[in-house]
Amino acid sequence: MSPIKSTPIAQALTTALQHHQKGELGAAEAIYRKILARDAHHADALHLLGVIKYQTGDPVQAERLIRRALVAAGKPVAMYYNSLGLVQQVQEQPVVAVESFRAAHKLEPSLAEITLNLANALRLAGRPEEAEQLCRRGLALQPVSPEWHYALGMALRQQGRIEEARNALQQSLALKPDAADALNSLGLLYQEQGQHAQALDLLQRAVALQPGLAEAHNNLGNSLNELGRLTEAVKCYQQALRIQPDLADTHANLGNTYQEMGRLEEAIAAYQQAYKLGGHVGARIRTITTLPVIPESADEIREHRRRMEQGIDTLLAEGVALSDPLREIGRANFFLAYHGLNNRTLQTKLARLYHQACPSLSWTAPHCAENRRHEGPLRAGFISKFLHNHSIGKTTRGLIAEFSRKDFEIHALFVPPFITDDISSFIRARADRTVDLLPTLEGARRQIAALELDVLFYQDIGMEPFTYFLAFSRLAPVQCVSFGHPDTTGIPNMDYWVSSDLFEPPGASEHYSEQLALLHNLGTLAYYHRPTPPDPLKPRDAFGLPADANIYLCPQTLFKFHPDFDELLGKILRADPRGLLVLVESKNPHWVKLLRERFARHVPDVVSRIHFVPPQSGKDFINLIAVSDVMLDTIHFNGMNTSLEAFAVGIPVVTLPKEFQRGRHTLGMYVRMGIHECVADSEDEYVRIATRLATEPDFNQRIRQAILANSNVLYEDRNVVREFERFFTESITRA
Repeated sequence: MSPIKSTPIAQALTTALQHHQKGELGAAEAIYRKILARDAHHADALHLLGVIKYQTGDPVQAERLIRRALVAAGKPVAMYYNSLGLVQQVQEQPVVAVESFRAAHKLEPSLAEITLNLANALRLAGRPEEAEQLCRRGLALQPVSPEWHYALGMALRQQGRIEEARNALQQSLALKPDAADALNSLGLLYQEQGQHAQALDLLQRAVALQPGLAEAHNNLGNSLNELGRLTEAVKCYQQALRIQPDLADTHANLGNTYQEMGRLEEAIAAYQQAYKLGGHVGARIRTITTLPVIPESADEIREHRRRMEQGIDTLLAEGVALSDPLREIGRANFFLAYHGLNNRTLQTKLARLYHQACPSLSWTAPHCAENRRHEGPLRAGFISKFLHNHSIGKTTRGLIAEFSRKDFEIHALFVPPFITDDISSFIRARADRTVDLLPTLEGARRQIAALELDVLFYQDIGMEPFTYFLAFSRLAPVQCVSFGHPDTTGIPNMDYWVSSDLFEPPGASEHYSEQLALLHNLGTLAYYHRPTPPDPLKPRDAFGLPADANIYLCPQTLFKFHPDFDELLGKILRADPRGLLVLVESKNPHWVKLLRERFARHVPDVVSRIHFVPPQSGKDFINLIAVSDVMLDTIHFNGMNTSLEAFAVGIPVVTLPKEFQRGRHTLGMYVRMGIHECVADSEDEYVRIATRLATEPDFNQRIRQAILANSNVLYEDRNVVREFERFFTESITRA
């Protein structure tokens, strides 16, 4: 600040500063204005009045006043440039803010406050490496500064150096335990790694210390959402919006939660508000792609699909733009696969919209652009967010372990958050190379491109947004996807859909935007390790089930229960008065509520014999299967892992094959085993087979014995590996 002579104006300025430092902004502003009434070019008064405007949320007026101060001073003043940088930062102008802080730093290079602001601005401008260098210099001079440790942690986080970032943020909190911003940021770091229980504790502490920190309430809502505590999440978002009503992202998060709860009208209203506030095209796209989790009827499904296609057509015609679809959209088209309809047109149109709105999605790796290939074995990359104890991890681990190392070099690509368990550890130990991908599309693309892969095999596309949007890039000469989420992608750079000839009906190529590649005579597309049941088995009463009932188990996730399936279940229970239909609750209690209510409307006469058991995991899940009489396969979207787990313990699965691959998995397994008695060709036959298995012990026992005698062809089948090796080799040759 420029020197002040001992004059009445200087005395007034001193008084104003005292008010300002005490937070008495109104009193300070009144004095600054009196000074300016006497001297309209008083630089310090202009600057400090600008600071008050910045503090009271008027950055436009603040910048105007501070620029006037710089002119009035007649020379560069470090603190004026520092204040200007802060104002530009809140106006989301990180690049120009960097230049203002640089000007201040050049004038006062030893002033820690300015250097710290410059470091934070560099990070916000996408230059975290430069920010890190400044932070390390600052820490060399002030090693016990919580602010420098915090800034370092944020710069490291942006570089994807998660452990180092966590350590820096924890050090900041050790020095200043009541820092709400550090608690919030560390909580967000845990959140991004999928560790929501740890995040929850930190974020709850942050909002307790600083109840007015809207961002922390929003982040707390996100963790509660992930933990299935949706009602509490809604309250957190609402509190964040009470504090700061213009948070577009929070409105969008509220919309996501309402959508999961089945409150579609409120979800759409929240997305529309997000678009109104932020002008984000992403919010418009979320509005038109919002689908019911537990739809009421087939008619409702068709109406939502009609609205979705109409909305996509409108946006294609408008020519909208996206800068970062991963952040702005934040979801894939997951629920389309459960409608029992051909999604090729919808998926292709939506992919065209994303490509048109964000052409940079279709980035090409240098070795693909130059048609350059390395020497040695073919390099195959397996990529998924779910390479851990998840259905995807279970169906992927065997392929990664068993591929020929003479002909192939296997890369396992892990998408954050990274989860460590027995399956992820198995995969890491068996792959020739593992890569933990950065959390941004740009960073992940460059990591994968550096591997110069020949084949990039997506284990699932459509379950989450990261791999969906990553798949738009050309990162290998051959890119393929298979049954992990069995629906076409519509993405132009996805070359092949890999399936089994035992899964696909005639004309199946029309279901896919990709080229359909058929592997031969495989009952499953996984080198699947045979599950082992617990020994001894727990009895039925351990699961709250009666010993004398006929147990029809349908343990699929609840969004697989298509409305068309309700009456089929009702017919089974009407045909068997001793029958009890057993479902497994979701971790999301709202889905259970919605499905219960739908059953009460569609099959009210038998709803009392539909029983939900708590979620089961590992051995308990297989135990539940083993103590049932028969498993019912959901129509339109069958089980894969669940059928393999049932056959491992000899439990019959009744299936009704439908038009698409996702409704024919169990059929393929039965054909491979040479067993046909449990495959229905009509709804009436489905009911007849199911009730016969539950009520005729001899028939049930005969089928169980046949399954146990023949199911070995489904597990640890070397033919699966050989067929994938053949396909990879042939497709690379063609490419």
